[in-house]
Amino acid sequence: MNVTKLRTFAVLVGASVALNACGGGGGGMPSAPPQSTSLAPYTGPAVLAAFTWGKSYLEQSQYVGPAAGGTVAVSVDVRMRDEQGLLAYAAAASDPHSGAYRRFLTPEEIGNRYGASPSDYAAVADYFKRYGLSVGGWPQREELAVSGPQVDMEKAFGTKFGSYKRAGQTFLGPMQQPHFSQALPVSGVTHLVGATVAKPYLIRPLASDALGMSPSQIANGFDYSGAYAAGYDGTGISVGIIGTGPISVSPTKGDVPVYGHAFNARVASVSIVAALPQPATAQNGNTGTAPFDPHPSGLATPPPLTALSGTCTSPLNGTVDDSETPTAGTCNPEDGEAQLDTEQVAGLAPGSNVLFYLAYNPADASSCPSFGGPSTCTGLQGLALADDEIQQAIADDKADVLSLSYGGGESDAQTAGYFDATGAGIGPREFAALAAEGIAVFVSSGDTGAEECTDSLGAPILKPCVAYPAADPSVVSVGGVNAPLDNTGKLIGPITTWGDNTTAGGDGSFQNNIGSGGGTSAVFKAPAWQASALGAAMREQPDLALMADPQTGPALIVNAPFGAQGAPVGGTSAAAPEAAAEWALVLQACSKSAACASAGGTHPYRLGNPAPLLYKLYQTKGQTPDQYAATFYDILYGTNPAVPAKGATPLPASGPNGCCTAGAGYDEVTGLGVPFAGHLIQAITGQPAP
Repeated sequence: MNVTKLRTFAVLVGASVALNACGGGGGGMPSAPPQSTSLAPYTGPAVLAAFTWGKSYLEQSQYVGPAAGGTVAVSVDVRMRDEQGLLAYAAAASDPHSGAYRRFLTPEEIGNRYGASPSDYAAVADYFKRYGLSVGGWPQREELAVSGPQVDMEKAFGTKFGSYKRAGQTFLGPMQQPHFSQALPVSGVTHLVGATVAKPYLIRPLASDALGMSPSQIANGFDYSGAYAAGYDGTGISVGIIGTGPISVSPTKGDVPVYGHAFNARVASVSIVAALPQPATAQNGNTGTAPFDPHPSGLATPPPLTALSGTCTSPLNGTVDDSETPTAGTCNPEDGEAQLDTEQVAGLAPGSNVLFYLAYNPADASSCPSFGGPSTCTGLQGLALADDEIQQAIADDKADVLSLSYGGGESDAQTAGYFDATGAGIGPREFAALAAEGIAVFVSSGDTGAEECTDSLGAPILKPCVAYPAADPSVVSVGGVNAPLDNTGKLIGPITTWGDNTTAGGDGSFQNNIGSGGGTSAVFKAPAWQASALGAAMREQPDLALMADPQTGPALIVNAPFGAQGAPVGGTSAAAPEAAAEWALVLQACSKSAACASAGGTHPYRLGNPAPLLYKLYQTKGQTPDQYAATFYDILYGTNPAVPAKGATPLPASGPNGCCTAGAGYDEVTGLGVPFAGHLIQAITGQPAP
């Protein structure tokens, strides 16, 4: 691999990296109300339509016309026996003050204690099978994956489907209130409105002739190297990534091996884990996990990568294209986000085992429906099917740490049906299940400052709104900083906020991002660990921060199987996998200590949701010993104000901490600050890491 070649590409790449992956849109004032959704009234029995499905999102969309042909895939949330019990247990299992602390559950135990009853799960599955649809499930019994021809899905839900448009996306949705022909224990259906609300948080710098920070620079700058010197490189720990798009895992030509060769760095191995929910039958002990059926719910093994050529385009070559929709296996280019995530984890936790969860439905056309004829979109994978990937991670219980580099505005996620005004729904349930298993989850906080939500055109709504799933109480929200490092990784200036101090203002549009996401949730109450440490009433984010400013961002290698290209990138998409890699080192250190490796179950080194432990360190601030000061770099400079309309004065600051300006202690732009890996290991596990 030739670094000169990569550096040349960094100059030529221009608008190459993720044109539609940056948080925020055009930055204008909210758009006019959309046209009629053509949603016909429903007058049947209310019990048949008593489930959430994203109606509010559809009502904010523009109706295009009836959709013709294609296959549709949805996730059906079967009513759990004790949803609140699962949420409570997830919190208790990660709370050092709880009697349930680190008594982690298996997916089967989650299903048997809190999930849908076996009879309810089977009844819902049988209903869809009667309409000729494919159905697959998971042992935690939170939801079912259902897929099949549009005409059969219309019969199952008692409605025709139409094409709709919102924020530049064309997608499929019901033309009448969906309903069943019999009463079913279903609490909600996601992806019935086929829009993908979430977006990756990967961006490029305005202009740069640099390649970006190497793994050794980042490791030296943030003390991963101190952990390495003590023998902690992630060995024995599995780090999962919820995939946004395809990758190559070739041991010689894959992006990660080429990335390691380009920087003379040791890197971890990466393997793809396909989401393949199975029917619960006697063949798999009624668990739904043994893969005896290659297409149980329409989901299949992801196809191989293809090169960028002709009409096969992606955001990486300057053309806005939905790279999550491969065309008949002939057009399946990389999306850049998947490569950034795997390279950051593999390069910073080189001894770990990286599991890349990737769902693929070869026939799902719900995110690119046609009008008047069959759709040309013949598949869907990655970000649009992230719930299937998360459910698979819960079901196989192999990843000790998960990294998610995507999200959407909290209000957008709510209108799409991921949770209700009380914070209950499939989103919080699946993250609670991960926490109950002891799996640590790190999520990007967003790239549009305090205003992640958008209007129907995709432009910022110009009022505070945090990102989800970063706002979920069961995850660690990761914001971003600017970290000036020299060629050896030594700091040559203060670490500051990724915000106005480094971007010279922004309006949320591409090439002009606001910076690190942060703020106060309007839905989720502050978890006990945050309420006690901050006196907060509602969930605040981020919880910590790592390198994200594209001006000091990491290097990215893409399209390695087809010649390789490189460029510097940034966004909180970089910060989340950096944090996940750091926690892998912590868990390895825990596994080496009998006092630390004392959790119940088959993963005694797991520590659950890291946030309670991080805020426990924060509460030592100013005490003797001050573990917070010994572990975190407290960010004191930089601001991340509200998104201004184009040509307008920025909106007034808001929020309990003056959202969002860095200062002593916690703030809603960099959280607790930047954790240094070796120091974090010592503070959490007691194992020395000089």
